[in-house]
Amino acid sequence: MRSIRFLFCTALLLSICNCKPQISTRETSLAASNMVTIGLEKPVKIPNSIVSLRFKDILEDSRCPVGVTCVWEGLAIVNMDAVSGDEKSGFQVGTRDFVPKNVKKSFSFSGYRFTLTALKPQPGGKAQAASVTFKYEKEN
Repeated sequence: MRSIRFLFCTALLLSICNCKPQISTRETSLAASNMVTIGLEKPVKIPNSIVSLRFKDILEDSRCPVGVTCVWEGLAIVNMDAVSGDEKSGFQVGTRDFVPKNVKKSFSFSGYRFTLTALKPQPGGKAQAASVTFKYEKEN
């Protein structure tokens, strides 16, 4: 009787689960999530577009180190290059909007809006190669 209840409950849970299959390829995953991670000095093309971004360098990083409680969250600013055909532009992007330095977390280029969602490594964190992650979306 227990095994019948268990099977019934399992079948019920599976029938109401709204699970989607995992996407297996990296490029498809990037396109589906509208996120792109870019290594230092490694240009990355936005899927299904002619736009590419390059993470040039970190201009400053005063973010709170891992494992430390800070009064202020700090700010990191990165230098980015964007290219679309013959159109080229450079942007300074912050981990948050910061008016005193005229820095924003997002920028628009060639019909897309890019928003910085992550900068690695975090100060005081594990050693890893520098990278930025952007969420992107088509502008109307």
